[in-house]
Amino acid sequence: MLWIIARKKLLVVNSESYTVVDLFIHQILWRVQMLKKMVIFGLLALTMAGCWSPSATDKPESTSSVEIASKYYHQLDKKEQSMVFFTFKAVADDSQDGGKYIVDMKVRNGTKSQLKFDLSKFILSTSNTGTPIKSVKHGDLTIAPMRTKTVTGLFDSATAANFNGVGEFCYLSRDFLLAYSYGADKTAGATTDNLKVASLIVQNKATTQKPSESAVNTQSHAATSAPDSETSQQTSQASTQPTTQQSQASSESVRIVNSAEQAMQIAAPFLNTTVNALRATPVDDGWQVGPKMTYADVIVHYNGRVFSPANPATGQPDHWLN
Repeated sequence: MLWIIARKKLLVVNSESYTVVDLFIHQILWRVQMLKKMVIFGLLALTMAGCWSPSATDKPESTSSVEIASKYYHQLDKKEQSMVFFTFKAVADDSQDGGKYIVDMKVRNGTKSQLKFDLSKFILSTSNTGTPIKSVKHGDLTIAPMRTKTVTGLFDSATAANFNGVGEFCYLSRDFLLAYSYGADKTAGATTDNLKVASLIVQNKATTQKPSESAVNTQSHAATSAPDSETSQQTSQASTQPTTQQSQASSESVRIVNSAEQAMQIAAPFLNTTVNALRATPVDDGWQVGPKMTYADVIVHYNGRVFSPANPATGQPDHWLN
């Protein structure tokens, strides 16, 4: 207001005939111009600030462009395979005849890759000559990194014998061994950790090994020999321990059976019984193992080979079982 009065006085001094209305209009126009300048300055400031700040669309692009690699189990290297943990749990299925078991599988993916399996490629192997039990599931199983998934009823035709002796859970083949099947019917199930148990290693290795050339020759020679009464008496005495020639034929530089417990675990599947039903007696180059109440014994050598002495009662000659 004071500015207007001063302005009016100045105009009077200059002999200009401005009215109060003219001054008011002039003042409004001046303020409008100032407001325009302020708006323009603010817009420029915002534009400059936007140029310096990162774009909101840049961040999603940088994160979404990183994709997690997807691999099938057999494509992993050995180190990555060691980061995958398996648990197999067998449960009796009384709805089936013949004492069948179903087997559930739990897999923990500890790798940084998205892990995939073809469910139809899981097998429960029983020996190097036996027919493996195949998975009844189909399709792909996908597990994200650091995640766990469970497959129910992966196998449905196993029996108790598969969990009391020799057996291996595998993917595709024995080249991808996941766990030994021994003890899968117990509370904790069979896990990848049991691949480090020495007795199970010996038991399964001895069963899956192919007979050596010397063993084949021994068996062939014995099969072609017709024993007379004197020979039968000699072989009867030999049934308690192997001959020196047999021991030498079975001996190897590496000793892998170091206890009676290991010997019984190896012999159990050959005698079609459980470890608890066996007893073991030390003999030259190993243990004589057989059922507690009978004398259908075998000789388990230090190298894991299993020898069956001649049986005069049945006419069965000396022969190797693995």
